[in-house]
Amino acid sequence: MKQIFKFYILLILGFLSSNSFCQNYNHIVFEVYGDLNKDGLADLVLVKEENKDKHNPFLLEIKFQEKDKSYRTVLSSETAVVDKFTGEDKITICLLESIEIKKGILIFNQSLIRGTFKHKFRFQKNNFELIGIHFNSANPGYFLTVDYNLSTGKMIEVKRAYETDKIIEENITIEKITPLPNLKKFNPLDHLY
Repeated sequence: MKQIFKFYILLILGFLSSNSFCQNYNHIVFEVYGDLNKDGLADLVLVKEENKDKHNPFLLEIKFQEKDKSYRTVLSSETAVVDKFTGEDKITICLLESIEIKKGILIFNQSLIRGTFKHKFRFQKNNFELIGIHFNSANPGYFLTVDYNLSTGKMIEVKRAYETDKIIEENITIEKITPLPNLKKFNPLDHLY
């Protein structure tokens, strides 16, 4: 009886460690270095893909460099980058084109079927907080551009005619969000305008 029990335990553990339950993110898609926490050291941002899973999910990891040149993981998120294939039809609705670090700001550049968006995060208050969104989309009859500075709350929305590039409509509003969205719990598709 004890051997049957041990066999079932081993079988269950083997099943749980298989790819259907455990992501191993076996492919590095992006590896970017830059100072994110203003200590003068080159921090590391990695985006890894699990290409053995049918949805090709991504893992975002941010590592701060220590003075001894080692790296310490400060953030790990499976939601900050949208899966390559979200449905069963193998269609990519959102694609991460690049990641960059400029002046301590972490920038995600992503494309949609009919547009692009950019999310900007700054390390402040011990978190990576969303401080800016830039969104472009092609709509029937016009292009839409939205620039949203979450730090100030200022949102500028501009609609331009396809054929003439003339401004059809421009709106400037103040929409403060408190607290600012945190990268750890962030989903890019929740922040489109």
